[in-house]
Amino acid sequence: MYSGSKPWVLELHGRSVYLYEVPHRSSHDPLGMDRLLTCGAALEHVVLAVRAAGWHAKIVFPHDHANPDLVAVVKADRREPPRPDELRQHRATTFHEGTGDGEARDLVTANHWAGTELHPVDDGTLVVVTVGDGRADHVRGGAALQGAVLAARSAGMRVRPVVHLMHRQQWRAGLVERHGLAGFPQAVLVVGAKDPDGAGPTAASSGAAHS
Repeated sequence: MYSGSKPWVLELHGRSVYLYEVPHRSSHDPLGMDRLLTCGAALEHVVLAVRAAGWHAKIVFPHDHANPDLVAVVKADRREPPRPDELRQHRATTFHEGTGDGEARDLVTANHWAGTELHPVDDGTLVVVTVGDGRADHVRGGAALQGAVLAARSAGMRVRPVVHLMHRQQWRAGLVERHGLAGFPQAVLVVGAKDPDGAGPTAASSGAAHS
């Protein structure tokens, strides 16, 4: 999703993983939304790794004004066997992009993040929606998006995240109005080769966003 250098750093402390944002000013991402979505993708990978190792993952989003770059802490707090879908998504972190087609609604159940929704607006388009529009919401949205990407890879489906359109407030507002979304759109996931032309009031420009 993020076109610059890796915008996050991980630190391991015992059975806890600390995820830090690496701030970077960009004219293409003035509010840091893309950066936080990418941090969310990294968070999804951390959680899946903890689950695949047989631990329950407790996720904390700290409000530490003395350490504002700390995005999240994942604690392996007790033993818990992973679910089959979690193992499939974790294995998919090493897979190449899929080549097959599929339907957007098949990826909805890949999301496990509270306060987020993977909302299909047509057969080939999912919108990542969050209840709020703050920093933690962007991170959760990125994690939900990455969960859907990994589920698609596991199923051999090709998908393309599109986040750059969310910088256009008119397009974002039109997306909410057109589809009656109950929340804040953070990203679009296109399933197959199509562009999200029908997702908002203006046509999407082409351009991949890499996870």
